[in-house]
Amino acid sequence: MGGMVSCVALMLISPQLAQLALYFGTNSQQYISAKIQYDIGVSAYNSGKEKLAAAKAELDTGKVQLDAAYAQLDEAKKQLDEAAAVIAENEKTLADAKAELDKAAAEIEDGKRQLEEGRQTLEDSKAELEQAKTDAQKEFADAEKKLADGEAEYAQALIDLEDGKKELADGRKEYEDGLAELADGEKELADGKAEAEEKISDAKAELADAEAELADLELPEWYVFDRNDNPGYSEYGENANRINNIASVFPVFFILVAALVCLTTMGRMVEEQRTQIGTLKAMGYTSGEIIFKYMFYAAAATLSGALVGVLVGMQLFPSVIIIAYRIMYNIPELCTPVDVPNAVISIVVCLAAMLITVFFSCRSALSEQSAQLMRPKAPKIGKRIFIEKITPLWKRFNFSSKVTARNLFRYKRKMLMSTIGIAGCTALLLTGFALYDSINDIIRLQYGEIQFYDGIVIYDGEKYPDADDKSAEIISGYGESVNVYQKQMTVRANDTDVDAYIAVPSDPEKFMEFFTLRSRQTGERYTLSDGTVYIDEKMSLLLGGVTGGDKLTISKSDTETVDVTLTAFFENYPGHYVYMTENTYEELFGEKPQYNSLYFSHNLGAEGEDGLAEKILKTDGTLTVSFSTAVKENYTNMLSALTLVIVVVIVSAGALAYVVMYNLTNINITERIREIATLKVLGFYDKEVDAYIFRENILLTLMGTAVGLFIGVFLAQFIITTAEVDLVMFGRNIYAGSYILAAVFTLVFSLLVTLVMHRRLKDVDMIEALKSVE
Repeated sequence: MGGMVSCVALMLISPQLAQLALYFGTNSQQYISAKIQYDIGVSAYNSGKEKLAAAKAELDTGKVQLDAAYAQLDEAKKQLDEAAAVIAENEKTLADAKAELDKAAAEIEDGKRQLEEGRQTLEDSKAELEQAKTDAQKEFADAEKKLADGEAEYAQALIDLEDGKKELADGRKEYEDGLAELADGEKELADGKAEAEEKISDAKAELADAEAELADLELPEWYVFDRNDNPGYSEYGENANRINNIASVFPVFFILVAALVCLTTMGRMVEEQRTQIGTLKAMGYTSGEIIFKYMFYAAAATLSGALVGVLVGMQLFPSVIIIAYRIMYNIPELCTPVDVPNAVISIVVCLAAMLITVFFSCRSALSEQSAQLMRPKAPKIGKRIFIEKITPLWKRFNFSSKVTARNLFRYKRKMLMSTIGIAGCTALLLTGFALYDSINDIIRLQYGEIQFYDGIVIYDGEKYPDADDKSAEIISGYGESVNVYQKQMTVRANDTDVDAYIAVPSDPEKFMEFFTLRSRQTGERYTLSDGTVYIDEKMSLLLGGVTGGDKLTISKSDTETVDVTLTAFFENYPGHYVYMTENTYEELFGEKPQYNSLYFSHNLGAEGEDGLAEKILKTDGTLTVSFSTAVKENYTNMLSALTLVIVVVIVSAGALAYVVMYNLTNINITERIREIATLKVLGFYDKEVDAYIFRENILLTLMGTAVGLFIGVFLAQFIITTAEVDLVMFGRNIYAGSYILAAVFTLVFSLLVTLVMHRRLKDVDMIEALKSVE
């Protein structure tokens, strides 16, 4: 049940790791190059935004001037309104004067009418005088008096008329003065309006210029990125795929070792219950009913162990791994749900393996007759072993060594099972350590033996042609630098496409000071010269194993492709690159490369990099600056988290090794209990009995360890190549320390089993063990 728990728990790591693991292996080259296009788009957008802001500022200035003109126009209108008010007042005064004049004229007309009446009266009086001269004199005197009065009134009316004319003249003067003021107001209004129109015209002209300048701006390039282009998200997905590859392979070996343990355990149980099986068969029970009994027992044990394994595999292991990866990512909630479909599949696989094992074990026993089954199985006949034929060697063995050698070859099945089980566990341990070595090689080899530059400056070479010179001038005081053109393109061979970065240095010799182009297998160093094209080793594997002399197709765009001949592939771990010289690029693509990056070294140390980056970023056209120290630190953090995953695998493999050795040792003791009791009766001490039994275990452990180290080499290489994703190549070296640790762990677990089983040997009941089974 312990083996089944460990097996099922390790099987269930696969689906959980695929959901929870994180990305590993993305280097600064890929990250910085992925940001190039985004930074160029941001730069273009910010430039357009600045010009738009300048045009808007000019428009705001024109608007302010227009508002001032409108204010002056309002002031002129106000003055015109005041003049109109004065004119209206003058018109009122003139109307009043006219009314007085009309009144005076009416009085004059009345005086004239009265005068005419007087004259008419005079005429009447003269007529009457003529008719009545006597009376006429009196009336004439009266008429003369009235005439004198009328003349006085007429004179007064004339005076009043002159006064009215004077008032009319004064009103006209005031009216003319109002008209003059009105004309002045209209002139001021016209002048203000002309000035306002001129300012408005100037503002409109400035606005038109701003609009024309805005229209002349180039449209910015838009780059649409989904969440897969986000480094954090893509790293998470890539790492999940990598760990899923690891988890999909390891459970296969665990289930094979667990099946071996189950086969040995159930085979031994059937052998121990031969008498019961024979009795049941003699009583008339069918073979199917007897097999069902043992299969039911095996199924119950398997289900109980599998359920515990489900809980451990889906709760403990993912939790440990998530906690480890929290040093790099903010995982807000620890969520480890039970994946029912995968749990059912795991339980069914374990149950099927166990039931098949029980079926064939019982079927082998039921092939015998009932009478034979009810008697103990006859011990194997002793035979001379191969070593006995080597007389000089055999004679040098003492008694205990000879007995141990004979027992090993006497129980060949047990020896084979033990060797295979221990070898499988040792191979898994070596694979875990080898995986750790290969992942650590990414930092040690890439940044210690292959890549020697300290930083990269990415700039916009199209809009700022002198950006590289300014950055190089700043860096010249601290170290060396070289311009490099790099652009992502698609490389095709054997019907396979791989996205890679074309890297074209301006000075190949100086570029070789920053990179080592060499073969991983032979160590041969390559030289970057005209006519040569190099790709990284991982890309060559993805393209179907292309080598020097093979043809490649490089797609610069959807319509532009060129065919090149590969010179060789070089050792490189993160990312995919194609290296060629400037002349080679110009010959292939028909254009000169537009350099957009600067590789440099410095002597400032990590503490001075911030100041250097600040100086470089102040130059026009600089998009970003990155340093190798930050990349290596990022990788170190990733590896520290991944180390815990490898530790989980190693511990699980070690636990399975302990279960295997414990189970095999326990079966060995159970099968030879009468032999052990006989040795005790004959006077063997406990230490001698332990040596008699455990000497075989030690030899089997050494044999299994040796075989496991041999198998582990191939298993480790298979796991390493399977765990890789397309963008990263793991190291291929397995160091001596990994072999030593795998062997030591196996021997330590064997020693623990020996210490545990020592109590079992010491407590053997000799009388009970030696009772007859008849």
